[in-house]
Amino acid sequence: MRNAIRTIRKACFLVFVLVAPALTQNWQERGPAPAVTGPAYDISIGYSNLFMAIPGAQHVSFNGLDLSGHADFSPRWGAILDTSYVRTHNIPGTPHAGYAFTGHIGPVFYPIQHGGTRIFVHALVGAAVIDGAVPQSKTAYYEGWLVRPSYALGGGVEQSVSGPFALRVSGDYLRTSFLNAAGAVRPQDNLRLTASIVFRLRRHRSGT
Repeated sequence: MRNAIRTIRKACFLVFVLVAPALTQNWQERGPAPAVTGPAYDISIGYSNLFMAIPGAQHVSFNGLDLSGHADFSPRWGAILDTSYVRTHNIPGTPHAGYAFTGHIGPVFYPIQHGGTRIFVHALVGAAVIDGAVPQSKTAYYEGWLVRPSYALGGGVEQSVSGPFALRVSGDYLRTSFLNAAGAVRPQDNLRLTASIVFRLRRHRSGT
């Protein structure tokens, strides 16, 4: 638990370091905003809930932090760098806690945009570190951790709220891998839901 708290504190501090100078500059600006050329950037931080498939324990709920950055090269296309750290205090059938750390990158497409609302879909690839346990019987279990390639397919909606801030809600089919009770590596089919606060560091000119 202390490791999770330290991770969250570091992520929040990073977001503050990145956002504070931009906020100061935004408050000091007067008059019409200049036209923006080049990519638009944003960062987001939020809550993530992962429903992970664990053999012998069905689906276990992991909760934690998601931190991501978007670079939009046009009003329709962009790229995402996404990381998340989620944790559960207990895996059913075992006394073991568990966590999942993921890092993914990939393209994002915005098929629908209307006013301050954008709907998006993305396809991400990367890796996942899974630490957990698998029940073997009522009195025995297998525990360990594993690093394997991972991918995420999903989408969501983003809504502007005020100035450079927006809210983003997304859902993903997340494919990871872990060991079964016999020690063999098996794929996991997981559902991940994320709700984030977005800060736009640089935006495209309206109407482009």
